[in-house]
Amino acid sequence: MANIPIWPGSSSFFPGETPFGFYDDDIEFAIDSEKVADFCAKRLGYPLTDIELQSANFFTAFEESVTTYGNEVFAYQASQNFLSLEGSPTGSNLNYKLQKPNLGTQIRIAEAYGSEAGVGGTVEYRTGSIQMTAGQQIYDLQNFANSISASKNNIEVKEIFYQSDPAIVRYFDPYAGTGTDIQGLLDVFGFGNYSPGINFLMMPINYDLAKVQAIDFNDTIRKSNYSFELVNNKIRIFPIPNRNQKLHFKYILKSDRNIPTVSGSLGSGVVTDISTVPYTNPTYSNIN
Repeated sequence: MANIPIWPGSSSFFPGETPFGFYDDDIEFAIDSEKVADFCAKRLGYPLTDIELQSANFFTAFEESVTTYGNEVFAYQASQNFLSLEGSPTGSNLNYKLQKPNLGTQIRIAEAYGSEAGVGGTVEYRTGSIQMTAGQQIYDLQNFANSISASKNNIEVKEIFYQSDPAIVRYFDPYAGTGTDIQGLLDVFGFGNYSPGINFLMMPINYDLAKVQAIDFNDTIRKSNYSFELVNNKIRIFPIPNRNQKLHFKYILKSDRNIPTVSGSLGSGVVTDISTVPYTNPTYSNIN
């Protein structure tokens, strides 16, 4: 059997004596490696007991322990700051950098609520229409779904444009447009965007609000108010249409809502999980 040297009682560290060389160029690591080797040998019983190890064994164990310590430290940092780090580029080294909180992940979460409320988000709102028939009150969107090569269960109607004109367009002002064509004359000067009609008597704003509200109440109480009921993508129209016309609406595809990944990320070049957070091994001389 070959006579393999065992621990001689001391050691000298030189770069290249650890398997990975993570810290070989750090002078403090080189100094401490020799001290750790001496400490470990004595803890194992040297010199009363022969230690059947060589210096490289101690240096390897020391490299592993420093790396494991760094993993613990930076894993904690990554988990504490992950909401701010998720989606950020992986190219930069975050070691020993103060993390700046941001709302990127929280905003991505909020976008889902914005999509449902129709005020933004990541789900595309599409537009469609169906042909209404005089005397027909209930309309099924199955035919519309077929026309766009989708299933009825994959469509969700978000808004229906079946409503009367706003009250302001039916506002009647006896001081304007009554034979003198004042309104038409003022349009020449770009004043036509102002409503109701232009007059030379300044009225309080509550006067206009009261008249608009009166028009809305009149339509609701004295007339058959425009309305609809939507159940399982079947639309019931109130009142029953008395002429052929189109009914317009906004809808989404449920499959668009259920896409679990951010478009364009593909998990490449951005932080997607703890393993992709750009922390590296610690600098040994910075360890307290």
